[in-house]
Amino acid sequence: MGAVAPTYLSFDDTDSLDGMCTTFLATLMVEEFLDADLIGFPRLVRLNPNVPWKTRGNAAICLAFGRGRGRRFQVGEVNGERIYSFPDGKRTDSDAIFLRAKAMVQKHAHLSCENTNPGVVVSERRPSPRIYWRAVREIIPLSLAEGAVDAVGGTIGKFKNGRGVIGSAASMAWMPRDRTFEVIAYRPQDRIGKPREVDFASVDEVDSQYPSTFHNLDRESRHLAIAPASPCPVLFGIRGDSPEDLIRAREKVISEDPDRWLLFLTNQATDDHLLKRQISTLQPRQGVRITGTVSRRAHDIPGGHVFFELSDGSEKVICAVYEPSGKMRNAARALREGDGVEIFGSVREKPFEVNVEKMNILDCPMFRIKTENPKCPICGKHMKSAGSGTGFRCRRCGEKAPAESAVFAELESPPAGWHEPPVCSRRHLYKPASRFDIKRRPLREIIYSVQRMDSGSIVDR
Repeated sequence: MGAVAPTYLSFDDTDSLDGMCTTFLATLMVEEFLDADLIGFPRLVRLNPNVPWKTRGNAAICLAFGRGRGRRFQVGEVNGERIYSFPDGKRTDSDAIFLRAKAMVQKHAHLSCENTNPGVVVSERRPSPRIYWRAVREIIPLSLAEGAVDAVGGTIGKFKNGRGVIGSAASMAWMPRDRTFEVIAYRPQDRIGKPREVDFASVDEVDSQYPSTFHNLDRESRHLAIAPASPCPVLFGIRGDSPEDLIRAREKVISEDPDRWLLFLTNQATDDHLLKRQISTLQPRQGVRITGTVSRRAHDIPGGHVFFELSDGSEKVICAVYEPSGKMRNAARALREGDGVEIFGSVREKPFEVNVEKMNILDCPMFRIKTENPKCPICGKHMKSAGSGTGFRCRRCGEKAPAESAVFAELESPPAGWHEPPVCSRRHLYKPASRFDIKRRPLREIIYSVQRMDSGSIVDR
């Protein structure tokens, strides 16, 4: 941010299915570097959700440190001590940042896990944004990420095969076109692995009181989407478009006492992983957005999964709406040949198909079927067809009737517009339909607003 550049630190791939969390390591890093100033919001960047070796949410972290300039603002709290950040800052000693950060990863990452391969990147310049867009939409080689870091004079630290360098480089390179925020509260060490205590009713109230938040809970299934099920350090995370609302909302959630919290700038709920594609160009493990017409109606298979065929005029592909998609399957079942649909989803390799994340039904032509031949107005008997397109004729008295005199019934069609799965089935990058028309505030304006929330402790530099 601004003309003065800080020192950037990124890291990725430090957790495992058994615990740890890369966002939690961000709070430990902030603790480690209390002798430097945090610059801007900590960044939580999700990458391609179709990567086969991801542990959980495929998240990388980028922090910026330096000598802060401007009015500080609160972005967290650790062990009862407030964590502040500054809008701008001068760079600090990059070599020292790198050595200390690498030691922190060595100490806290789950290195015993086969799929945990951390990477650390420190740089005074950001890599090209192109590396972010490729990493969020494709599976890219490690050499490509290393080349992007080398091009800006950055320093790389690798553990094991070092695959985490890809996420580290991509998170540092991210220049938001769209962005959201998340405030994450963490558990004390002695509570990790035990059942979480988060009150459903208080989260329900937060969801109603702060419409700028999203993906908080699923009322129908009473699923708390803000609380993970894994044995990681996260207690809960609230996502939204207003960091001011998130700071207030966090205090209203009734739960076990958190040990710390941190406010992140994120690419979550942006659909950054989706590429607009023709069916002929689809590649496995891509996130895609395709438009076409239904060429074969939906059918169910055991397990409640629904499949239909989509055509864009030259090619066809099977679209799969799986059982966790809930009521969105009903919309898929109601689709008829010729209905226009925009599909958002991910391409599966075997079998080759598009797993539907959400769909926008664009056009549903009237579809009707004949249910009854007309009755003869003279003798009251059902008339018979007189031949294709020629109408009807009564076999008893010879009376004739036009083809449109038959009785027709309109078949049920899904309503045009958005059809989405329940909150519990949405990925981190999933953009809810409610966000498509959101007006993005300038980041400077947001920072100023957060500064005013904490005006009693403002420090100018």
